[in-house]
Amino acid sequence: MLWIVFLLSIATAFLVTQLSIVLSHRRGVLDVPNVRSSHSQPVPRLGGVGILVAVLISSAVLAAMKSAALIDYSVLTRDVLVMLAAGIGMAATGLYDDFHGLRPATKFLMQFLLAGLILLAGFRIERVSLLDWGPFSLGILAIPVTILWLTGFANIFNFMDGINGISGVTAAAYFAFFAILAWRQGSPGLAAVAVVFVGSCLGFIPHNFPIARTFMGDTGSLMLGIALAFYVVRLSQLAANPATLVALILICSVYLWDSGFTLLRRLRRGENIFQAHRSHLYQRLVQSGRSHARITILYLILHMLMGGLALAYVGAGNMLRAGILGLAALALTVFTATVYRFEGRAAKMAPGAGTTGTRN
Repeated sequence: MLWIVFLLSIATAFLVTQLSIVLSHRRGVLDVPNVRSSHSQPVPRLGGVGILVAVLISSAVLAAMKSAALIDYSVLTRDVLVMLAAGIGMAATGLYDDFHGLRPATKFLMQFLLAGLILLAGFRIERVSLLDWGPFSLGILAIPVTILWLTGFANIFNFMDGINGISGVTAAAYFAFFAILAWRQGSPGLAAVAVVFVGSCLGFIPHNFPIARTFMGDTGSLMLGIALAFYVVRLSQLAANPATLVALILICSVYLWDSGFTLLRRLRRGENIFQAHRSHLYQRLVQSGRSHARITILYLILHMLMGGLALAYVGAGNMLRAGILGLAALALTVFTATVYRFEGRAAKMAPGAGTTGTRN
């Protein structure tokens, strides 16, 4: 039954995304290139609607299957309903922004309110542990930590949505690993909805990769970002194994590393971190001459590596866990060094190379 719904989510996302492309052209909801863009022609930006509609329809079908006794678990659980409500709220915020534009302060206020609702519903990051340390209860600190995580990761996912395929592929990979962990933890409803998200992203990707006929826009990126962030919160809360939170962070580590490294680099260079930029690692790869397809595939390989390490981390002993974390750090370091290497090659091949200096 889940395979049927999985295929339904793919087909629904594909068809609704196609309709969104037509609507975008008719309403003029297009992403017009600017100095930060990685595309040269106006592109529709309502593709996220296809992902959202597919998730909602497929989840409703799962609920109907439960009512008909075709499956023995429910997806209409409190955690799933809160997550979907937050996702709809984020999508609505993004959709309004895509049509009319929102001030950054207004958009962040909406994100903060949605994160607050999740917190009030009882979902929070309650404890942390690392190797032999912990688990430690966060106590009152659980409130700011959870809100910072929910709003922060939603925006990270939004900021990273900058080249063809990267966010659709990333979300599909992350949700696939979350589905495995949820199923292992005895949460089939959360696992099934994660599978639905995977299918919905896969249905969107053909319209966005390798050639972008549409972008998911803020509608899709903010919705996926808050849903992914919620899964980290809820799965860590449900887990009997205190190592689960680190594993969940490992799954998301490539996007977290790219954003964190970029932020620290910009601070070191004295740049205004609130100003728009094109200095994420994936953007630097584009500027060094790598194609969108190669970069997206590279990120997918990194996601699969980190996800595999995360699954191994949960069941490993402390000695092996230390080795897993070391391997993850090594992979991210090698990836970053590769970006610098490609930049160096591009600088040498550029006209007038050697006449000016650059700061990294």
